[in-house]
Amino acid sequence: MIRYYWTFVVAFLALVFLGVPVISIGHILRKFFGIEDFIFPTAKFGLRIYVRSAGARVHVSGLEHLDRDQAYVFIANHQSNLDPPLLFSYLGRNVGAMAKIELFRIPIMKQGFSLAHVVPVDRGAGGRAVRTARRGVDELRLGHSLMAFPEGTRSVDGRVKEFKKGAFYMAIEAGVPVVPVVINDTRLVMRKGEKRVVPGDVYLEVLPSISVEGYTTTKNARELIKRVHELIATRVRTD
Repeated sequence: MIRYYWTFVVAFLALVFLGVPVISIGHILRKFFGIEDFIFPTAKFGLRIYVRSAGARVHVSGLEHLDRDQAYVFIANHQSNLDPPLLFSYLGRNVGAMAKIELFRIPIMKQGFSLAHVVPVDRGAGGRAVRTARRGVDELRLGHSLMAFPEGTRSVDGRVKEFKKGAFYMAIEAGVPVVPVVINDTRLVMRKGEKRVVPGDVYLEVLPSISVEGYTTTKNARELIKRVHELIATRVRTD
């Protein structure tokens, strides 16, 4: 339990002492000099510290499948609060994200998200959901990769839940490949609903990208979703 609360302390200190100055400088550089992505190196460093504070020993494979000059939508299963920091800091590239809109109400994080190409996910009816999709497509067309956890919630036993379609539709609309990412054992280190952290090995496996050519948002997008879900689900360890 001590380690559990220690991760909150580390996250707070990193946000205040690393996040505040870097976010401030990042906004100045963007506004006056047009410099993008200044925030990423420090953000990755801070998130790696957070992951290590939980005692997670990270093993990454499959990065050789990625083209450094290509934007992707990274689709991953979701087991733990460790998952977003893992993808953000261990994929070897700058990756934005799709994040629930409630996170944009948190001071400091809100200001940092706009620099890190984080797209707010608003599942409200009508125009709000449409604006979310357009924002994501715009980021992808500008060459910014995004990561998404289409289950929408963490899995306690490791079993991969049904995927929501939003991230896939964005990839199809923008014409960028989808990359399945398999996360294993983060739930054993930081399990949903438990106030304890158990140090251990966690695994991030990047699978070959899947072209969205031939898929459409109105006809056969579900085939793409099913294909990615099966690729991930067959590689995830469960209880």
